[in-house]
Amino acid sequence: MFGRNFIGLEVRRQGLRAVSLKRKGRHRVLNGGQTLQLSEGVVSPTAREPNVLDSQVFIDGIREVLLPLAGREERIGLCLPDAAGHIFLLDVDTPFKNRQQGSDIIRWQLKEKLPDNFRTLELDYQILGERESGSQRVLVSVMERAIRNQYEELLAAAGFSAALIDFQSLQIYNCYRSKVDLGSDFIFVALNQHQLNILTVQNGILDFHRSKAGMGDAQAVFQEINRSLVTYRSEHNVYARSTLFLQSDWADQQNLSEAVSSAFEREIQNLPSPLTTLAGQQNITLSSAEAAGMAAAIGVAESMMWDRG
Repeated sequence: MFGRNFIGLEVRRQGLRAVSLKRKGRHRVLNGGQTLQLSEGVVSPTAREPNVLDSQVFIDGIREVLLPLAGREERIGLCLPDAAGHIFLLDVDTPFKNRQQGSDIIRWQLKEKLPDNFRTLELDYQILGERESGSQRVLVSVMERAIRNQYEELLAAAGFSAALIDFQSLQIYNCYRSKVDLGSDFIFVALNQHQLNILTVQNGILDFHRSKAGMGDAQAVFQEINRSLVTYRSEHNVYARSTLFLQSDWADQQNLSEAVSSAFEREIQNLPSPLTTLAGQQNITLSSAEAAGMAAAIGVAESMMWDRG
């Protein structure tokens, strides 16, 4: 099939996930997908220092998953664990005249929340919408410059460059929000291997974000959800009527679903495998768990499509 490849690569502590998408009319077509497990200690996600501890193994892994998919394409969308940076949701009263002023205002507003090395942090933001109070709801992503530089340098050593860098929780959500009718008030929960992501949306605007690594079993997930939402529950009336969606690549779906349903005290709407949202599934052979784990890579590949027209 002719046409441009849009490549999405997700990096996890446990390994790599990559997809290649193409456009065919109004459809997004899955051109191929690859997964690769990495040994313990190759990638250690942290917001404080470079994440890759074994550069050559990582470079070889990138080549192994991307070369069969990329063709002539060198530019990719890169999706990183949320633990590699910081995500903030802010309400900003001051209008932004331009992009730089927006960054300056956000840095000032976050000065008490950012770590001591804030001057070496890369910051990006997206205006999500306007609140009833008139303030702007802003999604802010922050990453230490040395972490970003290391990933870009290792990609370059493998023959690729990152046209877009984002975090797992946001790109799993992106994978579904344009394909599934989630409504205007909902809770979006994603469990991919050991990372828990919770997003709540009110009136179509992202209102709460929480990401937590190290979730090894359903009981830990139940406890973390209760800890994360103890204040939010009492302060947001819309919470009680929000629909609950779950996306996961866990093998034990039953115990996980029961834990999440109990934590939120409502029934779950299970989201489909992300591959079912695309044409061309015959181009990829993965286990059901591997297929469910491709959501972030698909999300960042589609973000490449939107950015590049």
